[in-house]
Amino acid sequence: MKTYILGDIHGELDKLLECLKLVNFDYENDKLIQLGDIVDRGPKSFECVEELLKIKNLIVIKGNHDYCFFEGVNTGRYMLMGQGCEETLESYIRNCNPDKTVSRKMHSNSYTDFEFNDMPIEHHTFFNNQLDYYIDEDNNCFVHGGFNRHKLLEEEIDRQVFIWDRDLLASARSYSSMKNNTYPFKMKNNFKEVFIGHTPVQYFGESTPQQYANIWDIDTGCGKDGVLTIMDLETKEFWQSK
Repeated sequence: MKTYILGDIHGELDKLLECLKLVNFDYENDKLIQLGDIVDRGPKSFECVEELLKIKNLIVIKGNHDYCFFEGVNTGRYMLMGQGCEETLESYIRNCNPDKTVSRKMHSNSYTDFEFNDMPIEHHTFFNNQLDYYIDEDNNCFVHGGFNRHKLLEEEIDRQVFIWDRDLLASARSYSSMKNNTYPFKMKNNFKEVFIGHTPVQYFGESTPQQYANIWDIDTGCGKDGVLTIMDLETKEFWQSK
């Protein structure tokens, strides 16, 4: 069994399928750790979830876009309507209930009559089971955005930190820019390595996964005109969609 890490997908089914094909992914035996933001922006969020549901050994981290979409399904209030959620709703409506619609007024007033019961129970379970973070047997941590490195993860009261944080990455980048470091990058949990998504490496002028201290940023801009990246956890070899 091999373990792979997959970055933010953002509804780009073709890129998801391409990455899985590039590594000859074994749906029955290999493990996939997906770092969140499966939905929004791309045209096939529903289909991306369907594909991931085929994978037997799947660990799915909760992304901010996943959280906001599923909150919308449950409450009727969609926080990221103008940041790709309309495309996600259209994907679900197309596949679940074509009689429903998304109105396109001003983004703040966009409206849908897609409801809780329109979503398949398997998808409810999928989003409900997304993890705030995952720690493997080697003390590697997988989280969408980041965390407060000065406190233990299990002591974090504000669970929103895990899906929105960018301070962890900013601190690691600052540490890596310093010359002649004589002390390690400190974290209360003392993780071996941390793997995150959420912040596209294109923000730093890059197009491939970047390591700062022991923090790996795997988000390579899929859904924002970038590519999707899949990485072998053990070797750090990676493959990218076109």
